Amino acid sequence: DRREVRDLMSYLKLIANPADDEAFRRAVAAPKRGLGDTTIEQLSLAARAAGVPMLAAALRPDLLGTIRPAARGALGEFARLIATFRESAREAGVDELLRQVVEGIRYDEYLKAEGPEGADRLENVRELITGAAELVSDEEGEVGLTPLDHFLQKAMLVAELDKLGPDADAVTMMTLHNAKGLEFPVVFITGLEDGLFPLAKAFDDPAMLEEERRLFYVGITRAERKLFLTHAEERRRNGEFMPSKASSFLQAIPEAMLEQFKTIKVRSSGRSFMQSLGGGSQWGNSRARGVDHPAREQWLDAESAFPPSASQRRPGTPVTRVVAFAEAEESQDAAIIAVGSRVKHRKFGSGVIAELAGAGRDLKAKIDFDDDAIGRKTLVVAQANLERDIE
Repeated sequence: DRREVRDLMSYLKLIANPADDEAFRRAVAAPKRGLGDTTIEQLSLAARAAGVPMLAAALRPDLLGTIRPAARGALGEFARLIATFRESAREAGVDELLRQVVEGIRYDEYLKAEGPEGADRLENVRELITGAAELVSDEEGEVGLTPLDHFLQKAMLVAELDKLGPDADAVTMMTLHNAKGLEFPVVFITGLEDGLFPLAKAFDDPAMLEEERRLFYVGITRAERKLFLTHAEERRRNGEFMPSKASSFLQAIPEAMLEQFKTIKVRSSGRSFMQSLGGGSQWGNSRARGVDHPAREQWLDAESAFPPSASQRRPGTPVTRVVAFAEAEESQDAAIIAVGSRVKHRKFGSGVIAELAGAGRDLKAKIDFDDDAIGRKTLVVAQANLERDIE
């Protein structure tokens, strides 16, 4: 809850998103630029009337007629400064960008003018810059996110966790990228299925597959006491239940660490999720109606499956590794689309599924057909209308 950190974070937010009016209001006031509340409110009203963000309105003389000339000049100067920072953000790391912001707005001078308290705040600014540098060097971030976006995302997550406190009765959801550097007493990692985690395209890219494996390691080592790893036996895709294959990452766990648990049962209402909201039938119905299905999720419950940190473990305390893996109960539908299953195609006849790749609409099967003239074909399962071949 440090004022100086919030000030600089507002600059970063505005640089990342020029339409963030809340960030604009804070940044434009730190340090003071001779812009009072009345001026900012006039700018806000003009921006709303024109349907543009406040930052954009600050560069529109035609929208600033009610604002005194000196204030119009200050607003324009601030907007141009943010534009300069945005240009720098294309190449500079977050730590370097922060240094440029501090220097550009003369924030150090602003804090030093506050005396001893300002000196303490300036030290917090240096810590923020150091933290940004460490994050950039230690973490690559998610695909599609700029370093600045990733930094802001991580900072927001940490802030929310700080608000909750260590004893809060709450569940925090986050991506594996954002979990780096954090620890929790209990961790759930869901969707551990080939095609989801690792991603289907990772099987054709060794570097991507290794990155997915590294993320899996990051996730499991976030758990201090309990780790739950789940995967669906079936997953609803495009209105139909499709069989899922447990992630190869799970299969790499030694058998000695596994303990069998029965799957739970769930009851289907026979109505699709979209239909329950009034949606049309194009989304499809449940595979079965009013009957018990095998559990959609299977569980790995790792009680201290991975060693706690040295500070958490008493000397001489052995590290136990107990993982519970759910019992697999294959449905009839799942048995149709599985490696080794015999299937029948209307055009190509009977054959054996040799390989499966992808998931959902993109699930593909390589099938060795009995007719040598046809040989092996790769078919999109969703379009192939495969049937079980009963010999």
